[in-house]
Amino acid sequence: MKYRESQRDKQLRKRFANDHAHLLLRQIVLTEGTLRGLDALNIAFQYPITAIAGKNGAGKSTILALACCAYHNSKTGFKLPKRKNTYYTFSDFFIQHTEEVPPEGIEIEYYIAHNNWKKTPKIPDGIGVGMQRRRKNKGGKWNDYADRVRKNVVFLGIERIVPHSERSQSRSYSRAFSDGVPKGWEDKVKDAVGFVLGRTYSNFRYLEYSKYSLPIVQVGNAVYSGFNMGAGENALFEIFSTIYACGAGSLLVLDEIELGLHAEAQRRFIERLKDVCYDTHTQVICTTHSREIFDCLPYDARFFVEKVNGKSKITEGISSDFAFSKLAATPSAEVELLR
Repeated sequence: MKYRESQRDKQLRKRFANDHAHLLLRQIVLTEGTLRGLDALNIAFQYPITAIAGKNGAGKSTILALACCAYHNSKTGFKLPKRKNTYYTFSDFFIQHTEEVPPEGIEIEYYIAHNNWKKTPKIPDGIGVGMQRRRKNKGGKWNDYADRVRKNVVFLGIERIVPHSERSQSRSYSRAFSDGVPKGWEDKVKDAVGFVLGRTYSNFRYLEYSKYSLPIVQVGNAVYSGFNMGAGENALFEIFSTIYACGAGSLLVLDEIELGLHAEAQRRFIERLKDVCYDTHTQVICTTHSREIFDCLPYDARFFVEKVNGKSKITEGISSDFAFSKLAATPSAEVELLR
């Protein structure tokens, strides 16, 4: 089915193309070396939500890791409660056992829309897209972390769908959680989650203990916490809460964005996510194994990563039918010629 762009799609693309105030990630290029089997990468972002599909082991998660490492942050920047630092480094994602060989001879270029680049011949007015390069020489360390552009970046992995009833820390502090300080965005979060799930929440807040938190909601006369939420419901509260907690212009990186959500909820999730991204200038980069997610995004927001003759290949603008026929290993034509 051919994708028809909505008015919101057009608004998002226009703003993304002209926004130089929120340090948007425009392109990642792996110019040298191999990372976890990914030996080639040139991916350009033209829309604030990007979905990357591909078979297991093709390099999707590696691309997410590279995106997270594009930026640095100040000590007062946003960080998830369980994290020590407000920024990510390659050691957060590329971890080796003693029997594994660490990546070496790597060079990555990050192109970022920035209104304060030093003047160069290519950017005479100081406004435009500039490039920062990360290197790791043989036997050396990654260069110049502290010189990276400052920005709030959050990575949400698949652990977000683990129910609180199965999280050891939540179970340990089940009776210790108490009301936290209101953040001011609770109503926006409950309305967003309610839209996705077709549910009317009359109240939502977080209970807190130490660095841990537990969502609690009211639907009609029923009050229930994260201990009695489904995995998808818990995940939605975490995703939307994180976006609003980060503040304007953040980068949210999500592994398998559709986890815990049925097909209709996935479609409604992307619909509301577009609105939230427009309101907050948030950029989202995610992986997916869902046709529904692809179907809800413009062609230039879809990428397919695969191995062809042992080499990495990234395809932009791929149709859902073609991409997911590849995942299912069933033949499908990308183009139909009619006469």
